[in-house]
Amino acid sequence: MHAARRRRVSLVTLVLVSLATLLAGALLFGIARAVAVRYHDDSLWANAVGSLGGTQRPGDFGYVFLPAANEILGGRSPYMDPDDFEGPPQAPYAYPPVLALALVPLTVPPETARGTFVPGVVFVLLLIAATVGGLALLDVRDWRCYPVALLGPFTLEAFEYGAVGPLLFLLIAVLWRYRNRAGAAAASTGVAVVLKLFLWPLLVWLAATRRLATAGVAAALAAALALLSWAVIGFRGIGDYPRLLRKLVDVEAENSYSLFAVLRTLGVPELLAQGLVIAAGVLLLVAAWRAAGAPWLGAGERDRRSLTLVLAAALVMTPILWLHYLVLLVVPIALARPRLSPLWFVLLVPTVFEALDWYRGWPAGDGEALASVAVVVAIVLAGSLRRPGAGRPVPAV
Repeated sequence: MHAARRRRVSLVTLVLVSLATLLAGALLFGIARAVAVRYHDDSLWANAVGSLGGTQRPGDFGYVFLPAANEILGGRSPYMDPDDFEGPPQAPYAYPPVLALALVPLTVPPETARGTFVPGVVFVLLLIAATVGGLALLDVRDWRCYPVALLGPFTLEAFEYGAVGPLLFLLIAVLWRYRNRAGAAAASTGVAVVLKLFLWPLLVWLAATRRLATAGVAAALAAALALLSWAVIGFRGIGDYPRLLRKLVDVEAENSYSLFAVLRTLGVPELLAQGLVIAAGVLLLVAAWRAAGAPWLGAGERDRRSLTLVLAAALVMTPILWLHYLVLLVVPIALARPRLSPLWFVLLVPTVFEALDWYRGWPAGDGEALASVAVVVAIVLAGSLRRPGAGRPVPAV
């Protein structure tokens, strides 16, 4: 009797939550649509509202991810010939087929309905839900943190472009919340790594925190997902894929916000810049390993500090870094300050940079843009490495 009652309560709760989510999504779309019709200047917030309201195609989703899914549905390779890629405005699909396969259902309905780009609206709503869900999984219970995280320029840019950053944020939040449950931790890590290879240091974090079996399963799962997804499309494009990635790095690395781009802007020779990037990343990984084994810290605090350092290493070592990647900075902030504090407002500082014309999607060696973002990243990471400010220990879930 009690078991049956619990199942009924769970079912009713699931239905109510689903209805509430649909209503919230419809309300957000309606508001965004009304605003986007009236305001359509080329600002970050207006473009994000336009993507949510369906009046424009989100750049990454609408021009890269969804076309790749359409190519797969048509039995063709989603990958561009590396010899045909010359840089912007071209943007090749450069992920394993997993992402495109997952988005195939969004190719089925008509793309536009009454002037609304329907798949884009659905995907942006999914990104918003992923951001909110990630914050909840990170145990952020102060409601004031949610609008700050959602309205931060890095998050808004992810919504504007339909980028996968919020999904990665959710996966890392799942990894943190269920880090002591091997299945969930391995699954979330494996999917994150296969979606964005620069997150491979998460495997190091699992190993450093004595979760060796989980790290092994996660690595195997990432490899299996990549290979299986290629098998589904008949291994089309796999031969040229490494060359496509190299071409992408050659074209975009120095024009992005990566540490490599910063060093090149400062005049550091290419080989030396690459060496310095690797050295910085290795030092951060060593620091993460030491933090994971620090006997003077509690288990939860060791996990928190080492994860922050591992995420820092990932952001430092990636050869290409765009601003929407930095939605991942919400992770260390949420873990260090689960209640609203000055550190949260650092996420809003780039709003000022946009007003000063320092916030650029394609910085191309612009010193002011690179320096301003580097300062924000450094402040967030340094502030997050301090003990939590909420006066309570980090739980070892």
